[in-house]
Amino acid sequence: DVELTTVEESLRARRARRDLPLLAAVGFAAALAYLLVHRSLVDDSYITMTYARNLAFHLHWGLVLGETANSATSPLNVLLLAAITAVVRNPVLAVGVLFVVTTVLTARWFADLSDQLSLSRATPWIGTALLLPSPLLLSTVGLESYLCAALFVGLVRYGTAGRPVSFGIVAGLAVLARPDLGVVVLVTALGFPDVRRRLLLAVAAAVAVAAPWHLWSWFALGSALPDTLVVKAGQGAWAGFGFATGPVLYLIAFPAAAALSFLPVVLGGVGLVVVVLRALRARRCGPLERAAGVSALAAIAHYGAYSVVGRALAGGRTASALAVAAVPVVLALAMVAVDLLHGTPWSRSVIGSNWASPAEYERIGRELPPLLGTQAVGSPGEIGTIAYYCECAIVDEFSDRGRMIEMIEAREARSGPIARALIGLNYLHLDRSEAPRQVAMRLEFRKDEPSARARWWPARQWAEGLGRMELVPVR
Repeated sequence: DVELTTVEESLRARRARRDLPLLAAVGFAAALAYLLVHRSLVDDSYITMTYARNLAFHLHWGLVLGETANSATSPLNVLLLAAITAVVRNPVLAVGVLFVVTTVLTARWFADLSDQLSLSRATPWIGTALLLPSPLLLSTVGLESYLCAALFVGLVRYGTAGRPVSFGIVAGLAVLARPDLGVVVLVTALGFPDVRRRLLLAVAAAVAVAAPWHLWSWFALGSALPDTLVVKAGQGAWAGFGFATGPVLYLIAFPAAAALSFLPVVLGGVGLVVVVLRALRARRCGPLERAAGVSALAAIAHYGAYSVVGRALAGGRTASALAVAAVPVVLALAMVAVDLLHGTPWSRSVIGSNWASPAEYERIGRELPPLLGTQAVGSPGEIGTIAYYCECAIVDEFSDRGRMIEMIEAREARSGPIARALIGLNYLHLDRSEAPRQVAMRLEFRKDEPSARARWWPARQWAEGLGRMELVPVR
């Protein structure tokens, strides 16, 4: 036993030394990517950063100081950013630190998974190279996209290894990162035999990680799950497009960036077909086939569930292997080209639908406080960046629980008996007596001619073009 332990430790040390260039390269590339995008963070990212700043500096959970809210979709992302912000004292820098760490962790788990499946040593390099420069994912930096991607790789890594406790820990973190990832956790847990056989152990580990937050949130914040679940469930279509058809909208509005972002999914589909055909021919399902199949089913299940609510290289370095490797390499280089052609650094995300650029929203946020005094102002439908720079009472359902209560009750009224019961259970401890905060003025995107006395700021919307964000009275 001692000899076996010594051999295992030696192997781990050898693998750590072997993977050091990968992790160093990925960390350096992620830092460069963050320098590219840090001035273009989308409005929702600023919601997360404002939550993190308020938690780090004031131990307050909400978008506006003095107003408790539960509109942060990813509690884990906020908690991690708050912890880093408490050290570095800057939420924007904290986003960069977490982005780099998350990307390196993804590469680490890719490398472990590659070893488990006896894949080419090029696999973690290619996997990370297809993930990191994605124009769509880089347009979401500050949100939980890269964090969720890392946790998904971790689920497959520990599921393949048959380690139920480690799988359960990552599963609990995944649910904290996004509650809807529970669908992914369920599919992956049932898809790996060693986890399924010891499912109670995995569930116990997951509950130990996730339950404390959800119980605290249920009693202290009035809901076990974030309020954004109600918001997203009631949103319906936007400009004729919902979540399921969102990729079509992106392909129409941002063809090159969107096509390159979605091509890895197409390549993954082709690779899955090859793996399935190989399994059928061999009449057996090996670890590679199982990992590929479970990953695909989990992704499809999550996409389908979210829509309803609102692969690697193996073998030696032959000529054919190099030809196959060229496809993802060329795709990764094309992504990098699109990223760089958008400007260095980005002033606006490559793919995004905000009403104004980050710089335009920053100017509004900085200039609002003297105009408001002690009054509250209604948001234009996007609140994050303005709230971050304004640090004033800007109001919508993301910051004002009174408005969210109206949405919750409207959703309950439209729901069937089962959905109404589940919503009622989630908000069992919510004080519903809180009234919406009154505002005398609100911000509104307009394109007509402003009056001489109007207070407005220029704003360029992604679809409408140049307009203005105007401070208008609430009638």
